Amino acid sequence: MADPNEKGLVSPRPAAPATPATSSATATGGTFLSAIPFSFGIAEDNMTAAGETTITEPLRAPGTAFPRPSVLATIADCVAGVPAGLMITPRLSVTLDIVVRLITPARGEKLEMRGEIVKQGRSTVAGEVFFFDAETMAPVAYSYLTFMGSPRPQDHPPAFSRGMRTPGMIELPFPEHVGACIIEPGVVEMERTPFVVQAAGSLQGGAVALLGELAAETLTGSPVIDLDIRYLNSVRVGPGRATATLLGRGVVRVEVRDQGHDNRLTALVLARVAPAAPVPPAPLPPAPRSPSG
Repeated sequence: MADPNEKGLVSPRPAAPATPATSSATATGGTFLSAIPFSFGIAEDNMTAAGETTITEPLRAPGTAFPRPSVLATIADCVAGVPAGLMITPRLSVTLDIVVRLITPARGEKLEMRGEIVKQGRSTVAGEVFFFDAETMAPVAYSYLTFMGSPRPQDHPPAFSRGMRTPGMIELPFPEHVGACIIEPGVVEMERTPFVVQAAGSLQGGAVALLGELAAETLTGSPVIDLDIRYLNSVRVGPGRATATLLGRGVVRVEVRDQGHDNRLTALVLARVAPAAPVPPAPLPPAPRSPSG
């Protein structure tokens, strides 16, 4: 866990030694996760994780130096989700919610990550993940997540490893890579295909996060800087459809529904978009000349 510094920001605390991730630790299979370049290892106490990620142009919000919050949500879901899964096994660990807060742009593409489980309860596990600029170690983003064991006996966890490492070769913009389809401003759909599902066969949490982010982004025309996702059910049939409503002051509410399952509500997303650039005032007309005497 990181400690506040004198400026009210967060500074990284050295993590416990982590077992390096290897190619055998990769658990992404043939899903969209494998194209996001990141790796991390889990410490021997199963409570902390450390790693790094590379945020290339396809993973950034358009026209900004910030990563897409849905990309960081996807990564954080793994960094905190693997140790959470180790605690919740033999049940499958499912994500209850993810919060992502962007803080400041990074100077380069490399980010360092520090994750920690902050609560291990009987029914839920909570974790947080910090993202730091690899050059300056300034905080770039923060994520908080909670997990629980799946109540469905047919859901079984995958084989857990001591970390993850992805090939990370993404060329298309992230929404296009994942298969998000913009129906109209504020309405986005995604088919449930093997490329975007998790172990239980439902739409992966990061894909749901992207639906919410993209719906808010297309409705307002501004990039999303904060993202809160509450997972209520799973998109088990599809397609998943996100519909955004502007609440005011840059805050957008998004509903994600499983259209193939009686349009069931599966997630609520609250997004905050970047403020629009101020419009310079129009120049004043020249003062009338005084009549000559």
